[in-house]
Amino acid sequence: MTQRIDDSPKVRIRHLRFPWPSAMAGLLAASYLLLMTEPSLVAFYDIPAEWFRTEVKFSVLGGFLALLLFDLHRYQRRYAKQKEELKEIRRQMDKLWQRNRELQLKAHTYSGHADKLKLFISDKLLEYIEYDEKFLHFKGIAAEVRHNGVISFDKVQTALKRAAATERTLPHHGSDSSRDPAAEFQTALDAMRYLWDLLDLSTADNLALHIGNLLCECEEHFVQRELNREEDTPLPYEPVYSPQLAAWRALGLVRPEPAPRPDGKSEYRLEDEQWTVILSPAGELLGNENHLVLLLDNLLKNAQFFSRKRSGKSGVAPISMTLGEAAGHAVLRVYNRGPHIEEEDSDRLFQLGYSTRRTREHHGRGLGLYFVNEIVKGYEGSISIHNIHTPETCYELKLELENDQVITHSVEVMLGDDGRPFCEALGDDGEEISRSREWTLPAALRSIDITTSDTQSIQRLSGFTNKSKDSRMDPGHPEHPHWRLVYQPRRKNPKLRFEPMDISGVAFEIRLPTAGHRLESGEAALDEDIDAEVERLDERFQVPLK
Repeated sequence: MTQRIDDSPKVRIRHLRFPWPSAMAGLLAASYLLLMTEPSLVAFYDIPAEWFRTEVKFSVLGGFLALLLFDLHRYQRRYAKQKEELKEIRRQMDKLWQRNRELQLKAHTYSGHADKLKLFISDKLLEYIEYDEKFLHFKGIAAEVRHNGVISFDKVQTALKRAAATERTLPHHGSDSSRDPAAEFQTALDAMRYLWDLLDLSTADNLALHIGNLLCECEEHFVQRELNREEDTPLPYEPVYSPQLAAWRALGLVRPEPAPRPDGKSEYRLEDEQWTVILSPAGELLGNENHLVLLLDNLLKNAQFFSRKRSGKSGVAPISMTLGEAAGHAVLRVYNRGPHIEEEDSDRLFQLGYSTRRTREHHGRGLGLYFVNEIVKGYEGSISIHNIHTPETCYELKLELENDQVITHSVEVMLGDDGRPFCEALGDDGEEISRSREWTLPAALRSIDITTSDTQSIQRLSGFTNKSKDSRMDPGHPEHPHWRLVYQPRRKNPKLRFEPMDISGVAFEIRLPTAGHRLESGEAALDEDIDAEVERLDERFQVPLK
């Protein structure tokens, strides 16, 4: 009998065999003994007398004992083997029972997990059902708020307009000549309109569809105004606005210090320790200016929060906002120095309720970037996220001095274990590693040509003053400069210092089609092969003539 348990080798159960040799020898010895005691049997069978000699008797006895010992030895050996086999069977049976007990324990454990999972799913379903009921209840309240808010907003707006108009007609009295009541009323009126547009947008059933419908209405008014330029026909509202002014307004919501108002025609620059703002004139956008203000307000507040996550001073403003125009689109870019966005977070960043703000002091609600994405979709624009890395490259500095001497230095910028850049100077004086690189010049500095090895771009800096310290940032990347030069003029041995900047961070880039681009792209393009296409489609409907 053979049995296979688990992955163990075969175990063969051997039966104990009957001791045939010793039994037959015993029978023969008993017969021989009988013949010795019965002479009549010897005579009857005519057995020779030599069989009963002494040596034959001992031979019979010795053969019987030998066979008996042989059977005993074989029995003991087979019994020992069978005992070991029985032990192996018991061990395998114990192992099998132990495995069965483990499987039963796992089954009970998984059953408990399944019960917990069922309870968890049922609880979540109840939460979602409750959430849907609350959402519907919220929608009902929002509709009532919208209805009552229109009446209240009209009353407040009318009162503020009348107060501002009255203040403009009255002469100004008092010692505070800088205070302008009319301007204050106008500011309050603008804030009220922004609040109303914010509430109106947040209570809409579909933000993107709400903005898209508004853009269609504004586009219709914009086309009418373009077609009737000569006629002085008033429009119900202004269908376009300047993105430069909208960006300036959004900056005023997050920056405590007031900034001068841009004129909308020239480039607007604002630079301090916290902000780098470069707003170039761009084409007008359709829709409501407050929607773009809300979009930028959320992006700038997000940049402020994450810029504080990076410790240490880098020498450049941690937040920058730029505006430009490319291919008929207004391009807005908001950059903040700080930690990069993980790939798994970038796919969920614009989902409603998802937030990467996880601190004790602040827990994000996941609404800001959701509003940003919905507004961009309503404009039929695009939004992208870029992780900005501090570049590792080699710079070649060509210095032209006032004594017509030309000096060339090479500096390789590398990143340390802490992620901050450092300089590795290469030259005849050997290698030197430091956070910055400084040289002592034999004469005053006239100009510098800085060449980057990876892009082969050349930046020329000139007009250095010889009266006070002169600091220059990388002009090729004004929103986040890659390097800074500090020139210290002296009568003897002026000094020049090159510092690589730590610019690791995140940039959000938004592209929105301008009003002119939407108007041009809305025209149907003529297809030169339209006739051939019509004939090809008509072939299947032609009936062959018989």
